[in-house]
Amino acid sequence: MNESFALPRRDPSFLGRTELVDDVLPGYLDRADDGVPVVLNGRVGIGKTVVSSELAHRQHSRYADVSWIDMATSGSGHSAERIAACLTTVSGRSGPHLLVLDGVSDPEDVVRYLPQDETKVLITSRADTGIWHRIARVIQVPVLPREESVRLLRTQVHGLTEADAMRLAGALDDLPLAMENAASWLTSGMTPEQVLEQLESSASKILSGYRSSDFPGSLAGRLSKATRALAAGSEEDQRMLHLLHALAVLGPDPFPTRALRSDRWEVSESDAQRLLTIYDLHRRLGGLRDRGLMILQTGAAKLDEMSGAVIRDLLVARPEDETGAFSLAEQLLVAAVPERAAPEGAWGDWALVAPSVLAVDPANIRTEPGRKALLGTYGYLVDSGRYREAIDGLGSLRMAWAEYFAQHRADELVVMSVLARAHFGRGHYEDAERLNLQVYLESEREMGPSDPRTLAASVYCALDLGAKGHHSDACQLARQSWLEQCKIFGQESRPAMLTGSYLARLQTTQDPAQAYQLGLNIYRLQRDHLGVRHQHTLDTAHHLALCLVALHEFRKALPLLEETLKCRKEILPPGHPDTLWTAAHYHLLSADLGRPVSQSAAHWTCDGLRKAFDRDHHVVRRLTAMAKR
Repeated sequence: MNESFALPRRDPSFLGRTELVDDVLPGYLDRADDGVPVVLNGRVGIGKTVVSSELAHRQHSRYADVSWIDMATSGSGHSAERIAACLTTVSGRSGPHLLVLDGVSDPEDVVRYLPQDETKVLITSRADTGIWHRIARVIQVPVLPREESVRLLRTQVHGLTEADAMRLAGALDDLPLAMENAASWLTSGMTPEQVLEQLESSASKILSGYRSSDFPGSLAGRLSKATRALAAGSEEDQRMLHLLHALAVLGPDPFPTRALRSDRWEVSESDAQRLLTIYDLHRRLGGLRDRGLMILQTGAAKLDEMSGAVIRDLLVARPEDETGAFSLAEQLLVAAVPERAAPEGAWGDWALVAPSVLAVDPANIRTEPGRKALLGTYGYLVDSGRYREAIDGLGSLRMAWAEYFAQHRADELVVMSVLARAHFGRGHYEDAERLNLQVYLESEREMGPSDPRTLAASVYCALDLGAKGHHSDACQLARQSWLEQCKIFGQESRPAMLTGSYLARLQTTQDPAQAYQLGLNIYRLQRDHLGVRHQHTLDTAHHLALCLVALHEFRKALPLLEETLKCRKEILPPGHPDTLWTAAHYHLLSADLGRPVSQSAAHWTCDGLRKAFDRDHHVVRRLTAMAKR
């Protein structure tokens, strides 16, 4: 055999994938008598080359000759010439021949030159393109199962504990090449903690391998080569690279392309915003998938976590590319965020888009539509009960936008109001009161006492007073705001209905009969105008049931709580605090009436409320005591 086409050295550390190497691939090759090649397909670092090499070594005795051509090696001649030269070396020999073409970037490079005889052809390619599926039998190479990843790391790194191997495998996305690169650092003396820290700060350094000679074969090296090829390619290639950069800064969660709205797509001819239509976007996503750089799912585009980390590191070295990436990422977000608030039925849309919005450093959100999208996302976090996440994120946002807020105080007041709601949900009533009072005073001074924002702020101040036990003052303030909203917007307006519901809630401890009558009127209005399953309607229903409890109408309260709990479980995200509070009151009232209560449900409710609520609330204490019985 000509040494130019000899098999690469066998990897002594190869582990796992027994079914793929011993059964699936040989079976596909045995059925390849019709001249149809077999393609091993998968993303960068998944292990296509090492799997095909191990297969060739294991199956070598079954073939008269086994030839290997590294199609990705530069300077080795054209594809046609290399394939022809290889086939010439084995011509005239009897018996089957296995030809492995490793690293084919484009099917068009080889499809016309494949042998038409009994030669079995195995191709590795990261290109996921429809052409392969039309001319070959395609096998997708999966990531290693976690237990095999752990075995691989512990085999390569003497003394590595199973716990550390588990953490590393998870952080490295179970990619064989990434784990090999990390193992080289571990054997050089780095600790698992140092490797994990470096992955957080600069993944490309770890994923380049310990020795400089490792770089061409490392995950970082291969991704760098792929992005350089796009940068040096056609204008369309460069635009694909621009999109890849944008999706990298939006990672690691899938970006929901299904959420994009063409009517909110800002058409621009600038270099920073090269996607002119939704059609352009999907065409370029397809091009990135065909090059093995993108995973396309139904309605979503995903750049795997390790590749995204490396590409983000590469962007840091090119400020002009990084600026363009954030600009395009912001444009994508603006076109994807829902227009409706979460309580109006857009929970699913928000859940899809929020991870991509929150992945971007707020300092890199520069336009008014982008800032609106980010503020809307934090409003969704609060609506969905993710109070802690909202508090932490809004703190970072306020620091990042300090200069902007100094010039746009109205937007800062919006942030403060959302932050106050998050603190209130956590039981931080003093923090909520401080923020709401500041928003109220500034709104009243700048916009007047009858401005909708001033009235909304006064209502939140009333809730703060009620939470601290100042029920009389709370009711007086809420009533003033409600009457003013009824006069300005009408009793059936959403602001007036919401404030009326809050007023009924605050009145329950003062005058439950009056609170019940007001709450019932508001509930009927909300059912008619918002629907029975709207979050605001369900809030009113919950507190209407508590009014009935205060009036000792227990048997009327229980079915109302039960129906409210059922609706909340159906429309709210799992473990939402509103669902938990309704469940807590339902369990307690059921127990008081001698009804059986599931211990597992009571424990689940207790655990959820403890996570959501920082204070030692009396409802949680009662439910905990009941669950222990």
